[in-house]
Amino acid sequence: LKEFGIEESDREKLRYFIGPPLFHSFKHIYGVNDEESNWLVAKYRERYRVKGCQEAFVYENVPEMLKALKEKGKNIAIASSKPKQFVDEMSKNLGIFDFYDYVSAESFDKTHSSKEDLINNVLEHFKSPKKEECLMIGDRFYDIDGAKATGLDSAGALFGLGEKEELTNAGATYLLNSPFDLLDF
Repeated sequence: LKEFGIEESDREKLRYFIGPPLFHSFKHIYGVNDEESNWLVAKYRERYRVKGCQEAFVYENVPEMLKALKEKGKNIAIASSKPKQFVDEMSKNLGIFDFYDYVSAESFDKTHSSKEDLINNVLEHFKSPKKEECLMIGDRFYDIDGAKATGLDSAGALFGLGEKEELTNAGATYLLNSPFDLLDF
């Protein structure tokens, strides 16, 4: 933002960027055009490529929950607005990469897939499973919106960045207080 001439001190504006695609967030928050938004995304990814992947962390008990789901024979996928290379690198760094059966994520030449597109890509990969056997888990409104757009139930992760009000207002089917709550499904 500084390189674009924007000095931002409002943390709530910056918090909005966590979850939705950056392309849409820059347009929504700062009213930039497509070209400017693409430039901002490219600048962000320059830094992220060098530092961002190393700054990622996994929420407490998530690795144990993923392991338990795999032991139950569940298929696990990621639907992320981040570039796939970043998702893979972060997952490997955090020791959770091997729990995932599939990763649906952006590519570096595309900057604004919808969460609906990313989730549909997962569903296609698994040969269109019964939707009542699928659950989208996320910690931001954007995840819940994507689930609704694809006809899936959703679980709002209160142990993540999203808050109860945000996830409830978005229409989360369920709320999870802890990663282990997911094992009850």
